[in-house]
Amino acid sequence: MWYVLQVDTGQEQDVQQALRGMGMIALVPRENRAVRKGGAWTHKEYTLFPGYVFVSLDYNADNYYKVRDVPHVQRFLGTSGLSPSRLTYLEAEWIKVLSGGGKPLEPTRVRRQPDGSLKIVGGVLGNFASRAIQYDSHARRAKVELTICGEPKTVQLSVELVNDS
Repeated sequence: MWYVLQVDTGQEQDVQQALRGMGMIALVPRENRAVRKGGAWTHKEYTLFPGYVFVSLDYNADNYYKVRDVPHVQRFLGTSGLSPSRLTYLEAEWIKVLSGGGKPLEPTRVRRQPDGSLKIVGGVLGNFASRAIQYDSHARRAKVELTICGEPKTVQLSVELVNDS
């Protein structure tokens, strides 16, 4: 089963590596985000869910204490009663796609259509086209609405406008 850990912001990759060192599957979705700096567009690695690490494990006392003892782990998300909230199958699949096989995602390529709409021509956003709620061409971002442990979350993904030539 997949769970969400709340961790110290900025320590997501360290927690991920520690969990992997214990033989657990841990994911931290990241992207090479388009950012405007000094009048020019560059790319900077950005964590899509700051302060969270997604982990697949059998939830039992042994694993609970192993995870809890990892530096920078605050808690399992949604702990109510004896066990934390789990990701649904679909939510886990979304996280796997957003994790890009362990590499930061590249911006999704889009092309402006004659009617002014944007058409996805390549990239991860193609997997979430029906969940895209807003495109901001100026900021080069698309907002996508997902659920995590049943709670709605908005994720921003980078887009890159390509020419027809």
